[in-house]
This record gives sequence, C-alpha cells and structure tokens, in this order.
Amino acid sequence: MRALGYSVEASIADLADNSIAAEAETIGIEFAATPEPYLAVIDDGFGMDRQTLIEAMRFGSADPRMERHGNDLGRFGLGLKTASLAQCRKVTVLTMHEGELNAAEWDLDECERRGTWWLSCPDPDLAAPEYAARLRKEGKGTVVLWRELDRLIPEMTVRSETALDDALSGVPDHLGFTFHRFTDSRGPKPLRIAVNNRDVPQFDPFLQGHPRGQKLHAESFTIDGQKVEVTPFVLPFPSRLTGAELQRAGGRESVKGGHGFYIYRGNRLVVPGGWFRIVPSDELVRLARVKVDVPTQLDHLWKVDIRKTVLEPPKELRRNLRRIVGDASKRSRRVYQFRGNRQQGECHRPVWARYTGRDSAAQWRVDREHPVVKALASENANTVEQLLRLIENSLPVHDIHVHLANDVPVADESTFKEQELEALAQRLVDSMGEDHEARRALVAGLPDIEPFSRDVEMAERIAARLEP
Repeated sequence: MRALGYSVEASIADLADNSIAAEAETIGIEFAATPEPYLAVIDDGFGMDRQTLIEAMRFGSADPRMERHGNDLGRFGLGLKTASLAQCRKVTVLTMHEGELNAAEWDLDECERRGTWWLSCPDPDLAAPEYAARLRKEGKGTVVLWRELDRLIPEMTVRSETALDDALSGVPDHLGFTFHRFTDSRGPKPLRIAVNNRDVPQFDPFLQGHPRGQKLHAESFTIDGQKVEVTPFVLPFPSRLTGAELQRAGGRESVKGGHGFYIYRGNRLVVPGGWFRIVPSDELVRLARVKVDVPTQLDHLWKVDIRKTVLEPPKELRRNLRRIVGDASKRSRRVYQFRGNRQQGECHRPVWARYTGRDSAAQWRVDREHPVVKALASENANTVEQLLRLIENSLPVHDIHVHLANDVPVADESTFKEQELEALAQRLVDSMGEDHEARRALVAGLPDIEPFSRDVEMAERIAARLEP
C-alpha cells in the first residue's frame, strides 16, 4: 500500500482535502529535520470525536458509492492513511472536538513487531505534547504528524535538513495550484494555506480578467442528474505577459505545456491540462484551457483514482467537450498566427499572408495589396519588390519556431510611436491622390490595417485627425 505512487505533493494535498471537508479556514504545513525529522499538517476544522477518529484511521473506511456533500473531497476512505504511510513509517493524528482531545497512531515498526495491524491510541500529551497544547488552546482542529520519514530522508543521508528541503520544495506551488479556487483572495472567504508560515502562491491558470485574454461562452450539461459546467479560455500571447502574469498562470513551463482541460472536482483541481485524446495537441492550441467543473457525485463515471490525480471523462460528455474545445483551439491558433493582435474580422489586413505550396508546404509572403506596401511600391516598384523578395526568402522560420516552441520571450512588436504612425498614415492618404472616396475609406479602415491594428485606440485617434 506504500507503493501506490503518491508523490509527497499529492500526499499532502490529500490531507488538505480532509481539512477542507472539516471546514477549516487555515491549513498549515510545518516541517523540520531537527531534533527529529517530522512533518505536520495542522488545520482549524471541526475535528473528530474518538469513535470518528478510529473510523478515520481504518483502511477503506468509506464506501465510494455513498453520496457526499459538496466540500467532501474524500472517496475511498484511504487517503489519510495511504498518503501518510507512502512518505513515513509513523503517522499520528491528534484531533480536538467539543472539548475532547484524542489521538490515534499507525506505527509500521510496531505492526511488524506484533505481526498484525495494530492501531494505538496514545495519550495526546505524550504522543505530541506541543501540538496537543496548541489544539487545546484553539479548542478545535486536527494535526496529522508524520515521523520516521524514510521516503523523504533516505538512509545514509548526511545532511537530513537539505534532503528534507529538497523533497518538499515543490509543495507550496503544488498546493497553491491545486487549491487556487479555495485560496483566491478575491473570494468571499479565502482559505489560507501556509508552508512553514509562508502563504502558498496565488495562481489563476486562466488569467481571468486579463485585457488580452478571452473567456468564451460557458455551457452546462446534466449527467445522471448532476450538472457539469464547462468554460473555455484562451490565454494572451506569451510575449504579452509580464513575469508576474506568467507566474500567476502557473509559470513559463505551465503556459508552454499546460493547455487542455482543467478538471475541478468540488472546486479542487484534479487534472491540470491534457486533451484526453479528444483533440490533437499541437503548439498552436497551447493557449487554450478549458475549465470543467465536476461534482463529487459523478466520481463513478469519471473513474477517480485513489490519489485523486487521474480522471477519465465519461462517454456522455466526450461529444460535448469535443465540440466546445473546437472553438477554443481555433481561437488559440488565431492568437498565434496573428501574434496577439486584436482581430477585426475579415477586413483585417496583416502585412504577412500565408500561402500553401507544393505538398501542402506553407510559405509566407508580404501582401503586395497591403495599403502600406502599395504606397511604398508606387514610388519605386522594382526596388521595393526586390527588397520584399529578399526579406521573404531570408525569413528565419526555423529560428522563430524554436523560440515560440520554447516560449522564449519575444520583444513586443508594438514599438511605433504615435507620431510615426500618423506620418505613415498621412503618406498612405497622400498616395490616394485626388480620389476622395478612397481616402475616406482608408482613414475609416485604419484600425484594421497592420501595423495600426496593434493599438486600435491609437489608430482611431489618428483616423479622427486625418478625416477629410
């Protein structure tokens, strides 16, 4: 049972599930390597009485088929025990409920010595005096204490403190990401999760409210009498994100590879990305993220595993997910293809146009009908044509691909100053000669023409000043 594949991050998240089910407002993770290595998960939830504690320490203490309330994130009645013993050989639970403090303990060495399963119920003040005193002072809550950390600090380790720090280094980010909807400071009553008294980071994998992001139409479906809600998002182009925004979305690597479905079970993130073979994954859909809210009552259809790290969408939902994600993936491709420019429909005139050549090979050429290109070519057509062909034939496609594939920051292309764009716009208007209708049409459509379309408000101001 210690070999179920729990990572230390998943183990601690499993314990946090129990704290949330106990309506905790604060969850603290504390650890140290001296004088004796330990890790404790402390919450201020409603705690358990003696009989409930003993049942909670029983392996398989809950029927996965029974109906649960919305914030009960358990399933099999195994998490507390298997998650803990996957990392340590001794787990002690102290809990305070209605003025009564109790303790129970699994010690694998003691079980081996006795040759049987042996759950002890020690005196809380002897088992963990410091935490017993804290619970008495608080008047409620639960402490899960790990000792004999054989999986976190291997035998023969010279510097146990360094080993423990390394083993737990990913815990804050994992908890922050997994429970970001509980800890969101914008919520009415955010949950506080801290690791050694430092709050876990705040995340939002969808960057909701970002001016360059897109939230598409949400839909809901009923399966077995339960509602599943689906909301697609498209992130802004990576080069348009600040370092802080990238971190809030989960970090550069998450933005690069975290596209796909984000499955929430009772608001807890279970699956952070991946397409379940519903749509093919490619680089151009990496900005698409689809939030799927699943009630705990549908666990039997989603095949939730013991660690609550694997879900498989039911057949009843796959067809709808395929349809919904189609629009999100199209918009993601569009953001990449137009480098994050605001789209204005079919009238948008980018400088570069893509053509399909022999054997479906893609080729990019400068649009000779683009107003700016036409205006420049009108003065010296042959020279401009030679320059454009040189630029097209020397376009560093492979280098650009490598940069985009690795999300290497690309300089913001919107570097034109307003006076420069106005001078360029005036030149375009002048190239129309005395054709007043063409001049008015050009000025009116200026916000839809690259490079003016990169800043629509600026383009509108310029157009207003140039109106005949």
